[in-house]
Amino acid sequence: MPDAISAANAANSFQTNAANSSKSLSDNFDTFITLLTAQLQNQDPLEPVDSTEFTNQLVQFSGVEQQIETNKALGDLISLQTSTAAAGLSGYLGKTVEVQTATADLSADGIDWRYALPEGVEKVTLSVLGESGRVVYSEEVAATNAGEHEFRWDGKLNNGQTAESGRFALIVGASDEFEKGISVAPRVRAQVSGVDLSSGTTALTTNSGVFDFANVLRLLQNS
Repeated sequence: MPDAISAANAANSFQTNAANSSKSLSDNFDTFITLLTAQLQNQDPLEPVDSTEFTNQLVQFSGVEQQIETNKALGDLISLQTSTAAAGLSGYLGKTVEVQTATADLSADGIDWRYALPEGVEKVTLSVLGESGRVVYSEEVAATNAGEHEFRWDGKLNNGQTAESGRFALIVGASDEFEKGISVAPRVRAQVSGVDLSSGTTALTTNSGVFDFANVLRLLQNS
């Protein structure tokens, strides 16, 4: 699927470049014909202009024009492939995806974060950051065993109030017995409600925000 998405960008590039090249070729060809006509009209009858060079340039113009048309056709073909890929992405609607990202939008259902701990973790602190970059909620979790873990945040703040809607990030602060930090990348699980191809890249609209399709790790069956 990512190949088809990359093809969408390639199609746009092909079509844009082909259109620009076609206009440039037309302008250059018109200039060439104007100069050729003027030179033929003002040539010395006793020493006529050698037509070989003009013929070679005409052949070159013809070759470039054919290449531009080929690029246009290739762009149309890739666009067709992209449309097929978009139709295939409709199968994601209503499904749950797991996205490689630490940030998500807070919805009425909260934010469903996941993270995987390696062996040797002794302490884990989860910190939620607001859009300003400040910690708005944190807790130390008891489960430090290796494997998958879930943290569903309902918007509760450290002061006991509930956060307003906005974008939040999760930092998983893990360390070993020597208090050495261990890098842990969080992920988000969200339900897909739409597919957006309008920006030149493919994005999935979910209840936790809009995510680039390239960051989707897996598609899951809803429980």
